[in-house]
Amino acid sequence: QMRKFRLCILDWNGTLQDDLHHIYECGVQRIFRHFGLRCPTLEEYRHEVAADFMASFYWPRGIPRGVTAKDLNAIMAEGFKEKGTPAGVFPDALATVEALHGRGYPLVLASGYDSGKLAVAVDRNGFRRFFPRVVGDVLDKPAVFARLIAEAGAAGDTVAVIGDTVEDVLGAAAVGATPFICPRGFHPLERIEATRAAAPKLIIVDSLEELLTRLP
Repeated sequence: QMRKFRLCILDWNGTLQDDLHHIYECGVQRIFRHFGLRCPTLEEYRHEVAADFMASFYWPRGIPRGVTAKDLNAIMAEGFKEKGTPAGVFPDALATVEALHGRGYPLVLASGYDSGKLAVAVDRNGFRRFFPRVVGDVLDKPAVFARLIAEAGAAGDTVAVIGDTVEDVLGAAAVGATPFICPRGFHPLERIEATRAAAPKLIIVDSLEELLTRLP
């Protein structure tokens, strides 16, 4: 169904920024090595990790409960520093965003990523001119989506949410928006498909470029 949306809310990590392998190699592997634990495979990570990553992934796999997200981020930071180069974006990310902008879609970026790091990454990769509104540190996606929709003067059923995780699907469904999910990021296809009962409007795309055939 071809329709014009009044607002597109996009995610950053795993959607525009191609950072799954970067985070797994520099962060996840290093964290489990630090604690002397077996590191889950990349696919185990993709099937288990969620926004509440301490409770959903790290604690159940043996990371001590006294360890905080801040502690893990410090270990990851060392890994990123050693690697020396930041994660890039998907090859079709900038061109797709530019095309959507050119078609007149108002675009907003909403991400759980640290606000300061998000701003740097958005600028570094040339996205700033397409996103007048960039929101980082998002913990509650439904609440933030609802606020952005209200600010735009839109209704939920006129909004597209473009992301890569179950949280993006369920956040969109909670506000009546249509989730367009590209499962090449943090959550695999079968995990996304499992949300369909809760999000009947779910649309899965193989690439961001495919969005251009879905959003006229």
